[in-house]
Amino acid sequence: MGRIEKRRSSTLGGVFLRYVLVVLGALFILVAGVIFTFSILVNTGYIYPANYTEQKINEEYEQIRNADEVTEDMIPPLCQYVVFSTNGKKLRGNMAEEFLEIAWNVAENGKASGRYFYKVISRSGEYLVLQYSLTPQYSSEFLREHLIDPQRLLMIILILGTILIIIFPSIRFGKKMKAKMLPMMNAVGRIKERDLEYDVSYCGIKEFDDCLESIDEMRIALKDSLEQQWKTEQDKNRQMSALAHDIKTPLTVVRGNAELLSETELTEDQKKNVDYIIDSTLQIQSYVQKLIEVTRSAQNYSYTSEKVKTEVFLKNIRKQAAGLAEVYHLKINWRENWSSEIIDLSDEQVTRAVVNIIQNSAEHTTQNGVINIYAEEQDGKLSFTVEDTGRGFTKEALQHGTEQFFMDDTSRSGGNHYGIGLFSAKTIAEKYGGNISLTNSEKTGGAKVKICFHLRQDNI
Repeated sequence: MGRIEKRRSSTLGGVFLRYVLVVLGALFILVAGVIFTFSILVNTGYIYPANYTEQKINEEYEQIRNADEVTEDMIPPLCQYVVFSTNGKKLRGNMAEEFLEIAWNVAENGKASGRYFYKVISRSGEYLVLQYSLTPQYSSEFLREHLIDPQRLLMIILILGTILIIIFPSIRFGKKMKAKMLPMMNAVGRIKERDLEYDVSYCGIKEFDDCLESIDEMRIALKDSLEQQWKTEQDKNRQMSALAHDIKTPLTVVRGNAELLSETELTEDQKKNVDYIIDSTLQIQSYVQKLIEVTRSAQNYSYTSEKVKTEVFLKNIRKQAAGLAEVYHLKINWRENWSSEIIDLSDEQVTRAVVNIIQNSAEHTTQNGVINIYAEEQDGKLSFTVEDTGRGFTKEALQHGTEQFFMDDTSRSGGNHYGIGLFSAKTIAEKYGGNISLTNSEKTGGAKVKICFHLRQDNI
């Protein structure tokens, strides 16, 4: 695994500054290009400048004022005109009717309003009023009729160009930032998936590289911590397993000798004491066996599955449940709801988890009690509900009963209760995507445990 290679990096501020400079440069080129193009069109005569008409009016002013009669061919280009008598009567002209009143006010009072400009030429017995605008115009009449005026056209080009200049560099900048952030996102994703074996790649932006370096240091620290935790856990499990196996030997010796002693002639009190010894060793052996199973589950449980005939699988559990019922003098009520003839699961481990729950109920149910077992397959899930007629779980046991080595001094049997069997069942269920729940039965008043497993749907 590699660390981030120390290279020359750009700051995030520097990258953003380059983006801003690119946008500003592009805008400058756009504006300069538009102005330059407009100047060329004006100089070549394709577009008249804004004051073109006003210049023509000034050039032709004296000629028009002194002419015997004003004719239409004397009117400067891009002008509308009207000739009034001294009393305001229209004599001739092509000015639109809506502007005649404004034109007469200009001729009479010199006051104008609206978007147009007016020029009054006083002649003998009449007034000539010229109407024009101070905006660039096409020299071609065809273009004037079919296109918007050059000024508005240039504004539209500038606005659209500005929008495009902002959008495209922004998209590229966003893609670049996304690409730069990809190593950091990948690193976070790998850690989230608990994959700590990966190489950290170089990003090229200082702030991102600093963040990547911090993430990499966290990854290394987390990896070391998990490895140390795993080693500690393995050592603990090995020690517990070894100790449990070591205990089994003297227990076997004690039990064997107690059984031999019970076969000799003893008084009633002596027989009672020997029976106590045998019962206690049997109980201790049971706890030791469960301790071995716990340590084994922590080390060896992995998700394995095989196709099993449903009837064979259930028959095995029913057989073991019947054996427990015989030992503890209980009655077993069995119900099942099954649709598949073949199921895909780990027969050994799932069976062990279910039998642990049944045994837990048997141990905490009085003689001649009843244990109800309901097996069900539905929606790709396998569940077993075990319900007994014992005292039920205490409030504390409902919360912590599946924890490793949980001890309830007020347990259902009246003695110490170690949650090894339920913990082992929970461990197996969770390995197979399931869960376990503890409640008290409203029907029997005793304990109710439900365990679920996920089946391999593609193989059923």
